[in-house]
Amino acid sequence: MSKSVLSFLLFISLAHFAKAQVTFIIDGLPPSTQGKDTIFICGSFNNWVPNDKRYTVQKQLNGQLSVAIPKGAGEVEYKFTRGDWMRVETNRENKMIGNRKFKYGNGETVYVKIENWLDQGGARSLNYIVLYFFACAFQGIALCLLSFKIQKRDDEKFTAFIFINTFLIILLLLLVIQEFSNPIWMSYYTFLFHFGLFCWGPSTFFVLHHFLKNERRFYKPYFFGIAFSIALLFAIIQIFNLEWFKFLARPVLPPLTLANLLFIGTGFIYNFFLFARMFILFPSLTIYPKIDRSKLEIYTNSFYWLSFVTILLVPANVAILGFISGHPFFEDFHIIGLVFTVLVFAETFFIWRNPEVLKEVKQVAQTEDTSEWFTKLDNLMKSEKPYRNPELSVADLSEMLGAKPHVLSKVINEHCDKNFRDFLNKYRVEEFISLANKDEYKRYTFLALAQEVGFNSKSTFNLAFKKLTNQNPRDYFKSQETEEERG
Repeated sequence: MSKSVLSFLLFISLAHFAKAQVTFIIDGLPPSTQGKDTIFICGSFNNWVPNDKRYTVQKQLNGQLSVAIPKGAGEVEYKFTRGDWMRVETNRENKMIGNRKFKYGNGETVYVKIENWLDQGGARSLNYIVLYFFACAFQGIALCLLSFKIQKRDDEKFTAFIFINTFLIILLLLLVIQEFSNPIWMSYYTFLFHFGLFCWGPSTFFVLHHFLKNERRFYKPYFFGIAFSIALLFAIIQIFNLEWFKFLARPVLPPLTLANLLFIGTGFIYNFFLFARMFILFPSLTIYPKIDRSKLEIYTNSFYWLSFVTILLVPANVAILGFISGHPFFEDFHIIGLVFTVLVFAETFFIWRNPEVLKEVKQVAQTEDTSEWFTKLDNLMKSEKPYRNPELSVADLSEMLGAKPHVLSKVINEHCDKNFRDFLNKYRVEEFISLANKDEYKRYTFLALAQEVGFNSKSTFNLAFKKLTNQNPRDYFKSQETEEERG
């Protein structure tokens, strides 16, 4: 009986001793602090050893940095270092500060803010790639504003376009904010960025679902719900810093912890599944480019494959971290940010050249009366002048007309007795002549005017002009001037 009592008292004593400690929490660090740096607390309790591994500051699940010392009596003096006295904490002016003091009995938690480090002096090298991300984010904002000027927009396409570009802007700005934030808050911004990558697959599915309306395939809002639920689970574990999950705070690939890797890994598997599903469900998504694809198919294919590359680079970035530890480019997933910038610039160029991708396409019932189709085609050519696009294809024009490509080809053959290229060049040459006779275009060269109406080379323009007028451009206008003089 006495042994049982002694064992119980020993257990109570050990439990009390385990709790008998003072916890120091760092709630502020200088921005120059690197993620790979190890911080120590030293003082009168350990004979001022600056790199005592027993008193290493540890990162908690909730992002806090903390360290505990045994509870005692009296007053304790202490300071924080990064391993030696040349890397000790200083004040804002980078001058030595007096020893910090703590008196036992004034509470078991102490909050500390470190202003500076002696060896760094607050200096921090400028990361030019982050400035590039900032510029690309503003380019994305300009792209969204540009899209608002497109007339006769398709509401569904426009909604998806604004959504995905706003998402891109937020992710790029997160990389910028993360660079200039307090290292403690950096973990929260990192979590938000990883959450954005988690939602990248559902976002891509959302865009394709709205752009490829004739290929709608099993898109469900719960794709986002799954991502949000898993992210919420990880967020709850981090915020409440539950004792059961403390092992998740262990650094694996600094600054990535086990919790980070689990979250990233889960996100990659889920996103890979969604991208594979999209490729199977949308017939227009192909590995090899098809001949005579419409601009819409080019846009959606390019967007899909660039988005897929983004997801594939996530595990590649993590793998590189395992071999090149401590490199900010890989620690902060800047390689993913570079792909986002490519997406922003590619979209800007494509939408500027092909605004019809966002326009509403009215599908008209097919009819065998080609005369009606020809009237609609002629009105379309004169009102919207699609021939000004040098890369206009049969698929593009048929999509704008609301007809099948074979119907468009039949209309052109029966009513114009021309192939598609000669049909476009007829309108281009006619507009060229019309513009050349206007005073405001007199200062233009023939080549500049030819490019204005849709020709992409001088030789193509000259051949098309001579085929229609039986003269080269210079002789044609000379003969026109002679006729005016005679008149």
